[in-house]
Amino acid sequence: MLKTIKFNGTEVVYDKEKTEKHLTEYNQSCDCQDCRNFYENIKRNTELTTFLEQFGVHYKYSEEIFSWTIETPIHSEAYYGVYGVIDGEDVSFEKFGVKISFTSQPVVFNHDRCGDYFWIVIEADFPYILDEPQEIEAFLRKESLIDKIKAIFKL
Repeated sequence: MLKTIKFNGTEVVYDKEKTEKHLTEYNQSCDCQDCRNFYENIKRNTELTTFLEQFGVHYKYSEEIFSWTIETPIHSEAYYGVYGVIDGEDVSFEKFGVKISFTSQPVVFNHDRCGDYFWIVIEADFPYILDEPQEIEAFLRKESLIDKIKAIFKL
């Protein structure tokens, strides 16, 4: 059964039941540290998880999470696929301490959705909250922006 919700003049029509049933290898929980940290932060945000659930989305079944950091906070962007259509412009807003976007724009990662679908994108800077040491593999040495510019121009 299709449901409809409006955001800032944009109508979003979605199929909650079809979205709930779509569990494949592409939206299984990732076990890397950044993803586990993202899931733990989202799990603690009950308003956000309730918001996602109204579309048939479980917070641990994102199709992709991109994370980057030099230290904490960790900037993460997660893509959740929802069966349905966006009638109007893509829409973004801040709510529940995160940026939420509804977009039908194509994405660059693998997924197996067919038919009409769109993405709910959750984006925010999250603290590191796992009960284990944080693995920081890159960017261990900080440089100021001025030092980087000087190096480029050999000043």
